[in-house]
Amino acid sequence: MGTSRPGTNQSQVVIGDHSSDPRKLEVDRQTFWVSKSQNEVAEWFCARNHHHGLHYPCFSVTFNKNGSPFECPGPFTSDSNGYAVSDKIVVPPSAKIYEYVVQAHGKDDLDPGGGVKG
Repeated sequence: MGTSRPGTNQSQVVIGDHSSDPRKLEVDRQTFWVSKSQNEVAEWFCARNHHHGLHYPCFSVTFNKNGSPFECPGPFTSDSNGYAVSDKIVVPPSAKIYEYVVQAHGKDDLDPGGGVKG
């Protein structure tokens, strides 16, 4: 897993169950930022109230709306611990937000975003 507590870096996103709608997901950060100069990757952590191995994968992340900042657009799928990581950044830093889709069994899709900084 990541080198720090999940969700403490701008490149980390924690995925959880929506607080008032059981059909929805929520994220702790609507927009993540990864640093190209520091060769960062995006990391997603599941904090949902469920058993990660029950419906494998727990979640997937796909950049299919307006491009991907990563070599592969996904899907990046969670491992048996509810953790997923992107591959390397292939775009220059900019203000562009790349929309992505988080999908999980029995939940509505969620569409947050991410960007690349210097």
